[in-house]
Amino acid sequence: MKISDIQKQRKEGRYNIYLDGNFAFGLYKETIFNYGLRKNDELTEDKINEIVKYDEITYGKRVAYNYLSYRPRSLKELRSKLKEKGISESSAEEIIEYFIEHKFLDDYQYSKSYIENLKLKKPIGRRSLQQKLSMKGIDKEIIQKVIDENYSEEIELSNGITLLEKYISKHKNIPKEKIKQKSFAYLMSRGFDYGIISEIIKETLNSD
Repeated sequence: MKISDIQKQRKEGRYNIYLDGNFAFGLYKETIFNYGLRKNDELTEDKINEIVKYDEITYGKRVAYNYLSYRPRSLKELRSKLKEKGISESSAEEIIEYFIEHKFLDDYQYSKSYIENLKLKKPIGRRSLQQKLSMKGIDKEIIQKVIDENYSEEIELSNGITLLEKYISKHKNIPKEKIKQKSFAYLMSRGFDYGIISEIIKETLNSD
């Protein structure tokens, strides 16, 4: 097949490629320059597939760079973004491997950053944290490792006490006979388990 024409699209940096007089596909100028494509060039089907694949991956990397520039992302989040942009599954996996290899994508570091961010805002219990990270597609082993190393039970207890103290100070109208019950329900809603809740309430309310 022969390139019969190369026409600039309205979209910046994008060109239409015509083969044997018919529109075939669109390419970014980087792809055209990389392959030195010109009018009247002969292309085999294998070469066309290679060019189109290269163009898709180049575009996908641009999408990924932009997406990762705002804040850390999980592998699942990036995979979903690439799918949303129409990147094929095979190209998406190549792009993801590229960003893992170049240390732009790391689920452990992402999870660690996620935990640190929660510490600065409104902390939650380890159970809730596990659930949130799982929903973001983080592997169970990574979740356990990052929590054990960055959100120990001692930190969870300290954060729980701080949370409960703030809760009680804002709800001074709660009758004394109901304060334990309300505190328990509140901490449960924040993802703390029964055992740690008992410790938090004991430390905060000086109860037995």
